Amino acid sequence: MTRPARRRIVLSIVVVAAVLSLAARLLLARSIALPELGELPDFQLTDERGATLSGAQLRGHVTVVDFVFTSCSTACPLLSSEMARLQTSLRRDGLGQRVQLLSISVDPARDTPERLRAFAARYEADPALWRFARGDEAAIRRVVVDGMKQEVARQIDRGEVDGFTILHGTKLVLVDDRLRIRGYYDAKDAESMHQLRGDLTALADGRVEVLPELTPPPGAP
Repeated sequence: MTRPARRRIVLSIVVVAAVLSLAARLLLARSIALPELGELPDFQLTDERGATLSGAQLRGHVTVVDFVFTSCSTACPLLSSEMARLQTSLRRDGLGQRVQLLSISVDPARDTPERLRAFAARYEADPALWRFARGDEAAIRRVVVDGMKQEVARQIDRGEVDGFTILHGTKLVLVDDRLRIRGYYDAKDAESMHQLRGDLTALADGRVEVLPELTPPPGAP
């Protein structure tokens, strides 16, 4: 092969690589559209360290919220395991300064700050990234039921030590930095969790547009 031919081949390879690199950057930088599904009301809760947690403190961060209680043995371990995986991916992707995780107890009578700390330790929660919160029943209903449209109900269960269990929403809720709900994601569905990771990354990077109509995803409240 002649030297000019080799140069043309090398140049072609360089051009193709540059085009592919540019295409990849454009793909990563493209905006996505998410609905606005409501806005969180002002609220005040208490975290696992006894510090006040208000809605105003969530502003400026993208927040992923789930709902648990420490004596739950069904949905809560799954929810918390998914949140732990999110924590790992946020650290890996360098998003810990822009995205935070929040688990709200729906059993404030039994879930003291001490129990929440022990629960957090079980999942190796980093308090700088993942907080656990509780409040009185009125406060929980205001933020969880009225604000995030998630069910909370007490049900008689003779198999439980206290004779009852708590039914609650099992979706993770994506909240933007202006306290607007942007999506609900099923912790039991791998594809839904993959979608959550993509959506929260886009929100953190400022690559989200508002859908022209509010169209909640299937299964959302």
